[in-house]
Amino acid sequence: MKILSIYGSLPSTVSLIVDNKIVSAVNEERFTRKKNDEVFPRQAIDYCLSNSNITGKDLDAVAIASFICPFDDNLVQKSAWTVNDYVKEQELRWKPFLVDKTDKKLKSLLEIFPEKILLDQYPNNYWKSMFKDPDRLVKHRSGRLKVISDYLKIDQKKVKAIDHHKAHAYYSYYTSNMIGKNVLSFTADGLGDNLNATISTFDENGSWKRHYATDECGIARIYRYITLLLGMKPNEHEFKVMGLAPYGKEKYAHEAFKVFEQTLDVEDTKFVWKIKPTDSYYWFKERLEGIRFDSIAWGLQNWVENLLIKWTKNSIRKYKISNIIYSGGVAMNIKAMGKLAELKEVKNLFVGGSASDESLAIGSGICLSEDLKLKKKEIWRATDFSRIETLYLGPKAQNIDENKIVNNLDKNKYSYEGHPTAKKIARFLSEGKIIGRCADRMEFGQRALGNRSILADPTNIMIKEKINSAIKNRDFWMPFAPIILDTYAPKYLKNPKKMESPHMTIGFQTTELGYKKMIAACHPADKSARPQILEKKHNKKLYEIIEEFSLIKDCGAVLNTSFNLHGYPIVNTPKDAFYVFENSDLDILVLDNFIVKKNEY
Repeated sequence: MKILSIYGSLPSTVSLIVDNKIVSAVNEERFTRKKNDEVFPRQAIDYCLSNSNITGKDLDAVAIASFICPFDDNLVQKSAWTVNDYVKEQELRWKPFLVDKTDKKLKSLLEIFPEKILLDQYPNNYWKSMFKDPDRLVKHRSGRLKVISDYLKIDQKKVKAIDHHKAHAYYSYYTSNMIGKNVLSFTADGLGDNLNATISTFDENGSWKRHYATDECGIARIYRYITLLLGMKPNEHEFKVMGLAPYGKEKYAHEAFKVFEQTLDVEDTKFVWKIKPTDSYYWFKERLEGIRFDSIAWGLQNWVENLLIKWTKNSIRKYKISNIIYSGGVAMNIKAMGKLAELKEVKNLFVGGSASDESLAIGSGICLSEDLKLKKKEIWRATDFSRIETLYLGPKAQNIDENKIVNNLDKNKYSYEGHPTAKKIARFLSEGKIIGRCADRMEFGQRALGNRSILADPTNIMIKEKINSAIKNRDFWMPFAPIILDTYAPKYLKNPKKMESPHMTIGFQTTELGYKKMIAACHPADKSARPQILEKKHNKKLYEIIEEFSLIKDCGAVLNTSFNLHGYPIVNTPKDAFYVFENSDLDILVLDNFIVKKNEY
């Protein structure tokens, strides 16, 4: 059975299931080169089909994530908004409606941002015919199904919408190491299908049951607009607020914490408001004015952690299940996930890689696979579906593209050699070189996992400054992250329950040795790390590079950050990689078949 699944918003994403196995998954941004692009994912669809040598007519079904999908957001291209645009939205849309109450009806984004309306996107006739229709939001629910069926040239009856939070839960379950066990699933996000938090369970056969659902969990929405209040971009820079939080000090941040603490709470397993803010921006702006930025970040982060700890502990007690999974945008908060991992009530915790909305393109397809099997009166067993152990699901670097690069090199600036062995690459790393690696299949999601990564020596504290000046331009407080060999993880991380974290989804405290060996890849304020714990079976070439590096530097880890220029998506092709290499101060470019060096190196 072949099932294509699509998430059509920010960022639009596609995956393909063939015979109960995810074989491809990719964001459209990797092709358009526009970060978080939410356009109709034609190129991502084409890749997933061509990679399995099939066409639309070969598909048994198509899943589309969420029953409700925002029409206006896609039309005004929120992915391209600036911080000022988000402030303007607050001033002209939310404030008159929620705070001043001068507007009886919420203004449309199309009314506020007419200059941003992009009608010239696929399919033009669809957007042009709908954008002035007062019923466009309702019509879009079925209209988007027809757009997909028309593009694939299939019967629209094959296209099925899937519940947003169910798809979240299925994604983290089928990426986890708990398939076949009783599992407690939590989802939490900004909003999806009019809900923002759920609790459900999977039994030993993988049967899913929802126990709680609400639209009263304001965690993600408040976090989003405190991000804006701190001058950073919502829906993109929340991780920067999380990274800033450890620099705050409790004695100075208590006032900020109290502002958040008086709002949302947990009673039993339900989210309830003590005081419900009129909105998620101005209410907090009034109360937080004059408090330092790092104290606000500390107060916000600790409030979130406390809420999730209480929700998780109460739920484990109620449902008597201590194997837990988390998904949705809130699950991207690795610091909070790390706090949950430490709870004595938690036996095991797993968070799927990039578990925010792009993962719906995978989870929705699994949901539809189950639905189709049950419709045939067949038994669905979770163990029949292949666990998603790695996220190397994108396009493979093509040899023809690599050959074009080396054949057209300016010999005055660059040189190259073949056979990029693990030993050669490890030697460059040990010499303090910053390496961009574009090899094998691209990883799915927001985290670079070694195949589209910038790699460096984590023992060298000065390498952080070099990377930032060379390419990343990251905020001064933001840490990098390590890739750690599984054999070294017990020495470097405080992880007594041996929880798996292959996709950089859980924050761990480091041991004294770990911090020393990975000082450039840890958070300097609290000595924590956001590791990719690597097993050899998941990426043999990358593993061997780090093995060779450990023989030279006695360090079983490397510093890892995403291979991209600031503000752009992670690179996809060797051509993308060479463009970044050429337009930055990276020292070395590693491809599948070549090592490219700048002549001064």
